[in-house]
Amino acid sequence: MPPKSRSRKKLKSASSSSNSNSNSKKPNASIQPSQPSKFGIQHFFQRHTQSQNALLASQSHPDHSPPPPNAPNSPIAPPLLEPAPTPLQLQNPKSDNPPPPEVSPSLSKSTPLKRFNFSPEMLIKQSQDDGGDEVTWKISPVNQRLQALTKRLPVLADSSKHNSFTINQCSQNKSLNTAAKVDKWLSSPSPKADKTSLVSANRVGLKRVNPFQDAEVCERMADENACLASRQSPFCTPPSLPFCPNKLANIVESDQLGSRQHKKALLELLDQVEDVISVDDFASSKSEPYSSKVQDGQCNEMSVIADSIVKGVGISPQKVGGTSSNRCFLVLEVSEKRNFPESVLRLVDDKSGEERAVYLWEEWSYSVIAPGDTVNVIGEFDDEGKCNVDHENNFLIVHPDILVSGTRVAASFSCPRRTVLDERLRCNEYSIAALIGTLLHQIFQAGLVKETPTDPKVPTVDFGSDNGPKKVNLLEVIDIEEMAWGPNYGLKGMIDVSVRVKVESGGKEDNEKIMPLEFKTGKSSMEHTAQVILYTLLMSERYLKHIDSGLLYYLQSDQTQGIMVRRSDLVGLIMRRNELANDILKALTTQQLPPMLKVPSMCKGCRHLDVCTIYHKAFGGNTESSGLGDIFDLHVHHFSNAHGVFLRHWGRLIDLEAKEMQLLKKETRHSRNLKGEDSSGSLSYLVLDELPHQKSHKENRFIYHFVRRDLPASDLSGSDQHPITTASSLTKNLDCMLKSGDYVTLSTESGHQIVASGVIVEISPIRVSVSFSKRLRLPGGNPSSVTEKLYKEFWRIDKEEIMTSFSIMRFNLIQLFLQNEQSSHLRKMIVDLAAPRFDSGCIFSQDPAISYVWSEKSLNDDQRRAILKILTAKDYALILGMPGTGKTSTMVHAVKALLMRGASILLTSYTNSAVDNLLIKLKSQGIDFLRIGRHESVHDEVKGHCFSGMNLSSVEEIKLKFDQVKVVAVTCLGITSPFLFGKKFDICIIDEAGQTTLPVSLGPLMFASTFVLVGDHYQLPPLVQSAEARENGMGISLFCRLSEAHPQAISPLQSQYRMCQSIMELSNALIYGDRLRCGSPEVANAKLNFPRPSSCSSWLKAVLNPSRPVIFVNTDMLPAFEVRDHKTVNNPLEAYIIAEITAGLVNNGIEGNDIGIITPYNSQVNLLRHACLASVEIHTIDKYQGRDKDCILLSFVRSNENPRNCISSLLADWHRINVALTRAKKKLIMVGSCRTLSKVPTLKLLIDKVDEQSGILSMCKKDINHKTVLKRCSQIRES
Repeated sequence: MPPKSRSRKKLKSASSSSNSNSNSKKPNASIQPSQPSKFGIQHFFQRHTQSQNALLASQSHPDHSPPPPNAPNSPIAPPLLEPAPTPLQLQNPKSDNPPPPEVSPSLSKSTPLKRFNFSPEMLIKQSQDDGGDEVTWKISPVNQRLQALTKRLPVLADSSKHNSFTINQCSQNKSLNTAAKVDKWLSSPSPKADKTSLVSANRVGLKRVNPFQDAEVCERMADENACLASRQSPFCTPPSLPFCPNKLANIVESDQLGSRQHKKALLELLDQVEDVISVDDFASSKSEPYSSKVQDGQCNEMSVIADSIVKGVGISPQKVGGTSSNRCFLVLEVSEKRNFPESVLRLVDDKSGEERAVYLWEEWSYSVIAPGDTVNVIGEFDDEGKCNVDHENNFLIVHPDILVSGTRVAASFSCPRRTVLDERLRCNEYSIAALIGTLLHQIFQAGLVKETPTDPKVPTVDFGSDNGPKKVNLLEVIDIEEMAWGPNYGLKGMIDVSVRVKVESGGKEDNEKIMPLEFKTGKSSMEHTAQVILYTLLMSERYLKHIDSGLLYYLQSDQTQGIMVRRSDLVGLIMRRNELANDILKALTTQQLPPMLKVPSMCKGCRHLDVCTIYHKAFGGNTESSGLGDIFDLHVHHFSNAHGVFLRHWGRLIDLEAKEMQLLKKETRHSRNLKGEDSSGSLSYLVLDELPHQKSHKENRFIYHFVRRDLPASDLSGSDQHPITTASSLTKNLDCMLKSGDYVTLSTESGHQIVASGVIVEISPIRVSVSFSKRLRLPGGNPSSVTEKLYKEFWRIDKEEIMTSFSIMRFNLIQLFLQNEQSSHLRKMIVDLAAPRFDSGCIFSQDPAISYVWSEKSLNDDQRRAILKILTAKDYALILGMPGTGKTSTMVHAVKALLMRGASILLTSYTNSAVDNLLIKLKSQGIDFLRIGRHESVHDEVKGHCFSGMNLSSVEEIKLKFDQVKVVAVTCLGITSPFLFGKKFDICIIDEAGQTTLPVSLGPLMFASTFVLVGDHYQLPPLVQSAEARENGMGISLFCRLSEAHPQAISPLQSQYRMCQSIMELSNALIYGDRLRCGSPEVANAKLNFPRPSSCSSWLKAVLNPSRPVIFVNTDMLPAFEVRDHKTVNNPLEAYIIAEITAGLVNNGIEGNDIGIITPYNSQVNLLRHACLASVEIHTIDKYQGRDKDCILLSFVRSNENPRNCISSLLADWHRINVALTRAKKKLIMVGSCRTLSKVPTLKLLIDKVDEQSGILSMCKKDINHKTVLKRCSQIRES
């Protein structure tokens, strides 16, 4: 029996035959497809556009079948009609096949609750049993299912060309966890994606493609809105479609595997899942971060909250010995019923392997869900593993990993496309209205915090017709601007004020509640109501208690409105949230946006009009499909096909990288949950230090200090030791990538609850200090016990991967194609690759800048030519700064020369350290500048030049400072600062441009008429995590692109002052083709000097010999093989040898500050830090770019008995090898296996070159005490 008993008629052969002729639903004289046009809150937002709807009703009238008559007393309007199938859609090669018999969409009664073990045979051998009530499921390719659905739905201009769920063969990288594997498999669109249709991610939106084309449609919409207006709440979701026993009830099963390619892709997916899922190996307590089953106590508590939310809005779930669920599942199969509002989802828990079935009824059945999606079920499963989600029971959250802000959800009803653009783009445009609103918010919030309300009169607040006016007495302001994350609902948001109030309702018992209070500056809007309702969900999850009401306060009218949450409101809003999450995911995977609104009266005032129209044209849209007529042509007439290719290409690369970062973040969380271990961007099991928090200077921020406790929480519970007494090294077991200035989130270890976000201000081996915008507080509880709870809690700090950086990159890219003079100029230079122009003819000595360049004695000829290149550039200049050639000094003199001309200069680089290094040298030259950036991220010597370090108290003083200072410095991603809004500069200089991706570089260039790129594309390229993005060109910097197109724009710096002759010859031979030269004889002949020589072993004496600047210690005669541990690789014996050499250097009088140790692998960095007793810098090669030391030790790590198996992408990258070879000034010591490394072409050339210098030293077993070494290596590995 199905979960809901409904009478059904058996499928008649005649009806079946007629319906088998097409995959689309055909209108029938007596039977119409039942499909609601709108649900929930969406009804209300249509009422705001009725004036526009009436105007548009007289437009085009496509042919439709006549609408069915309205059912008497029906509370909803009839469904919008679907267009007749196109001839292509009517073609069905299988039309002669008999239709499948009707099958009940339920699992067998006798089927026990089971765990799911994947096996490929299940996909092929199972079939339906015509005689029983059991359904056996078939997994079909996602794109086939969606294509079949698309044939029954209108085609969208912007979303019909690509399939966001198209299957691509998944990677065989076994290091990914299950969830990450599935996500990665789904995230890569098929190469043939543009040949298939795609159901819009917003199925309700599909019925909104152009609902104003037909007058009858408008009349029905008006009737629908009138009906809705009579209801008690504009958010009420209409009841389900009435069941008609004469309607066809045949089930729409997903198609069989249609091709070998699709079959292979699905089998590979399940093979990967099977690799991770083991029924016996997984403990039930292990779950994804933020899951309700983190701990038994937390699980039970969250289940109670979920139940209370469900029951608090009028639901009475029938619990038949079942269990409450609030966790994520992988969708294996989706089955739907024709002409009947019902869908069945077959789910599997990818951690435990348990199988479940969810039945979607009524409006929920129209949710767009495909096999491979992730869903979160909030509700009850019965003993047979079934759960009903309908108008009255439970919730389904689609793509819960996508946390959508409540503001975005509320704003998306009027135009989903605009909301998705808001999510994907971050610009530096600021409005006066937004600024005023922000100021009013802060003033009222500050007043609430500092002043306790003393008005003796308790205000009366109207909570609507059902609840009436109630007296609300404010008892406590719990928090202001409270960041709330609701991963169970896929929501997030910042709540203006969290308050505790006492609600007095006429004679009834007073009720004390916690609720959100939102301030609004505009007029009353249903968007505001929707936002408050969603915030009640977030607060319910955060405070672990049911919150069913909220408050809206309108600042200008001094009116307070009460909001009561109803089940119908939540259903409509959650479905809208699901649709928006689908839209966001589809935009990320296929770059396809929701369709254009096509309402000129609304579109012409939209802030995204320029961007929206360009995207539309870039993806095949035209004037007709835009619906905007001349408005569209006016904004895109300059946009060529070549521009479209460039925009699509780089937009796709940005999305690929964004997806990869999301997968890495999800993998880190999954690994954290399973193993409880640190990753390179996180620290776990931290406790608060004994030092109290304190305000940071000049800013209303609070600094908290954390130390590490190694013992698990269970062992420390009840301990009366002070946290500081059991502190240990933060970096004991990891190469911690966290650094000062990083954005981080602070969460609890026990419940995985995110408590706050902040910025690291200091990190050391024993302590990390984090700055927060307000005092730390655990949600709920007694305010008097806040401090005690904070000290008892165990904390985790995770680096917050700033996804806004990708929003900035997309905005930079689309800015390139806007219709203005600056964009047109840059487009010509960067997209069209026009040749840059330079001033020709003689250079007059009257120019003070030219005179300065020729008279400055500290400059060499290369540096003079580079500065003159900058001074004569009309468009741009490229400065190739080879290692040690003094490019920073050159830039300082270039700035001085430009200032003599009165030019305004914008200095940028990708990293804060690169910007500050240049500024420190400018400061030493007496040049004033302004540094834009977060106080925590700026170098101490530069902080006085930040606004936070100045005594400025008014906007006028800030403007005056900008007028006085000609040099402004900011990172490439910091250009969105409001301080720079509307600013223009004469020239922009980007340092380290070879390491900056093209989309990031575009941002600063928008502020200047001329630009200079300084870098070296022969060193490390931009860091790109996505292999696919890297292979398609994401690693090609703008510097590289322009230098290859126009070599004449390059001015190289070739005289280097870092490396001695022997070291320089290595990079010259491998990379620079003998273009590098030593700047002076002193540099060429520099040698390491030992202040206090000491005796040592013969092999070590040979290694340290100052007369041999380059030494390669060959370990082929030693058992120095690499060791693999999961995904990491290290070499303990190499670490031991490096430690011995380091000790020898220190014993001979070399200072630790003059020694650097580098290696390609993070795991080897950890090993070396434990092996070396001396205090020396140890980092990866990548982190050492731009650095140098007198002596550099390099550990190659890779060594195995079968060198043919040595495949290393890190060592095969000649850019990385170039960086490694150019860090040393006087001594370069390399340790590795010649036999293994010779299999890498670049390293083979390196070894041959070192051999020419007689620099290879082969160690043998007699050089070391084998037993002592083995013992020491064992200790190193275990430490």
